[in-house]
Order: sequence, then C-alpha cells, then structure tokens
Amino acid sequence: MFKKKLFILFCLPFILGLFMLSGCGTVTPVAVTGVILDQPTMTLTVGGAAGILAATVAPADATNQSVTWSSSVPAVATVANGVVTPLTAGTTTIIVATVDGGLTATCTVTVNPALAIGDSYGGGIVAYILQSGDDGYDANMLHGLIAATTDQSDDIAWSNITDTLVGTTETAIGTGQANTIAIVGQDGCTSGAAKLCDDLTEGGYTDWFLPSKDELNKLYLNHAVIGGFAVAAYFSSSESNATDAWGQSFSSGFQGYDDKYRSGYVRAVRAF
Repeated sequence: MFKKKLFILFCLPFILGLFMLSGCGTVTPVAVTGVILDQPTMTLTVGGAAGILAATVAPADATNQSVTWSSSVPAVATVANGVVTPLTAGTTTIIVATVDGGLTATCTVTVNPALAIGDSYGGGIVAYILQSGDDGYDANMLHGLIAATTDQSDDIAWSNITDTLVGTTETAIGTGQANTIAIVGQDGCTSGAAKLCDDLTEGGYTDWFLPSKDELNKLYLNHAVIGGFAVAAYFSSSESNATDAWGQSFSSGFQGYDDKYRSGYVRAVRAF
C-alpha cells in the first residue's frame, strides 16, 4: 500500500503536466459571422471586359475564410474566384457563400447587348459609340449616341431668340444635352431646334437633345448607316456668337455657322 501511494504521489505531477501541455496546444476556431461584396450591382456588355468582385469575410480573423461562387443564370454570366464573364444579354445574380456557415452576399449583374452603329436600340438608331479619349468613355461599358429614326424638322430656326448669346454652349462630344438645356432655359424661349428636341418623346424616351457641333459631325460621318438624312444643312446646339449657330452640310460635310433665325433641318439624339 505504501509503495502504491509513493507511485501515485510521484506520477501525479507528471500526469497533470501532460494535461496542461495538451491544453496549451488547443486552438479554438473563430466562426464566420458574415460576408459582403464590394459591389451590389454591376453592368457589363456582351463581348466586353469581365467584371471583378471582391468578397470580405467577417470577422477578419475567422478561421475558415474560404468562399464559393455561383451565378443564378450562368448563360448570362459566369463567375470564378470573383471574375464575372459576360456571355449573353440579360440579368443574373452572382452569389458568394462562406464555406463555414453558408452565409451569402449577392450582386445583381446586368449584361447589355453588344451594339454596333446602325443597330436599332434605345428608341432610335445607334449613331456613335464613344472611343477612348471621349468624355464619358468606359472600357467596361458601351456609351454613345442614339439618333432619332427620322428628322424632327426640315424648316425651323435655331431658336426664336436670335440676337442674345447663351454663352455656355460647347462643341465637344458629350455637351449637346447641356447645350440644349441652356438654350431652352433662356428667358422667352418658346420655339426652335433645341426646344423641338427637348420636347420630343420617341421610342418611349424623353431625354432627346440637339447634338453639339462635334456630335453632329459623328452623325454626318455615319449618316449612310444611320439613314434618313436629307442632303441639307442640319443645326447643332453649339452657337458661334450672339447671332450665329454652328451647322453642318450633309452633302459635303462642311461645318460652318449661320444666322440663328434661318431655317434648317433637325435630327435629335440621346445618350446611352
């Protein structure tokens, strides 16, 4: 009995030490509490660049940071490791899910159709697609101008105000809409090319405007594909001075300015 007691007294500290050492090596897992995506929505174009989504798992020290990706409509867009590849026009939901806990976050992805000049789209005909260097150009999404399907007039003055400088009209691509708003906003403006475009409703759209000088030139360069233009002079929304506005001959392509009170042709555009 005495020997057994000595053995237990001798071994007990050693056994307790083993338990303590084994306890020190145990790591308590940190559970995942959520996941978020850096973008709730995304717009891509068929044949265009892929989109990139980043997922953040919470908490930052969660033991298992792994996630899985899926697309609700893979025919529209697929996803792999957050890279979204557009395939066909439509809408899909990209879902990221945590491996630990199955928590999810989503991003609604809209894929627009690939467009070419001359295509019917957005209430009219695609007249120009923005290029690198144009104001508003986006490598991941097509933007440009849509021309109304027909002329709005073949006999209308630039404005009923013919001797007062608007003073804020510009000539560059991307300025036609602001020009139109400024022209129509002049005190006493009741008619004219800009107002005609501003009042236009066509194809279910109401955001038509008189193109700027450079925008009008794009219509001329693509007039054969767009169609419906007369061999005549068309007004732009860019004024030259208090009494003159820029226009363009759709016969020769020459751009010049003429009296605001003279009659000209009008073709409205809208941006997309």
